[in-house]
Amino acid sequence: MAEEAAGRDLRTGVATSLALGHRRGAMGELISETLRGLTPLVIALAFLAVFGAAFLRGFTGFGFGLAAVPALSLVMSPVVAIPCTLMLGMLAGVQVLPKIRRLPDWRSVWILVAGSLVGSPIGIWVLTALPVSALRAMIGVTLIVAVIVLWRQPRFGKQPSVPVGLGTGVVSGVLNGSTGFAGPPVILYFLSTQDSVPVIRASLMMYFFFSTGGTLVYDAFRGLIGSHVLLLTAIFFPALYLGNWLGDRCFDGSSAATYRRVALGILLLLAVLAVGRALYDEL
Repeated sequence: MAEEAAGRDLRTGVATSLALGHRRGAMGELISETLRGLTPLVIALAFLAVFGAAFLRGFTGFGFGLAAVPALSLVMSPVVAIPCTLMLGMLAGVQVLPKIRRLPDWRSVWILVAGSLVGSPIGIWVLTALPVSALRAMIGVTLIVAVIVLWRQPRFGKQPSVPVGLGTGVVSGVLNGSTGFAGPPVILYFLSTQDSVPVIRASLMMYFFFSTGGTLVYDAFRGLIGSHVLLLTAIFFPALYLGNWLGDRCFDGSSAATYRRVALGILLLLAVLAVGRALYDEL
């Protein structure tokens, strides 16, 4: 009996070792396949892109997708870059949620989120239907238009109506699903209100947190959240965390004018880069 028990223990140990070895081998293959074609320099540049985008988000309350998608799209397909950016954006929202949860204009946030849930499926269809160069061009052109409009500092005379909020949310959802950044319409919406900068920033953060969660659900059903996207999200998470934390610290000592200039200047630069890459691909 003792020999039989020892034999069973030995077989169990061997089976466990083989299973662990298989898992390690499978993980190694996944890492190799995910990073194939990405040189150390490209990976370092991607880390810097995520860090910079996270800093922008931590400072302004928006801009992670706006900055990360054009930058990451320079080194990888938008079909991978966009879901990865959405995953990282959700994690950034979790990071700051305890600090800002009492500040947002929750009425506007929920109206915009409702509209975005309608627009997101349309945007996801656009993502899978258009070629890569067209998506890059759409990213850049949309961003240039948004920056030009925002630089003029438009303002609503009163609280925006529910139809205006819902319509803004639908357009934002289409952009979120197709290009990975829902920002331009919603940023315009909040910057056009009479709210203070801390309230605008917190409202934007919460809108992007919830709308991105809805878009990720749609992406998962469409099969766009694969193992490669999850692995890249884990790889880039340290850069996200540090950039988001540093941006939040810098915001605490900044002025409203600095807030606008930094955000819009960086976004305009990234827009030009995205359009340039799309034109280069067509040559």
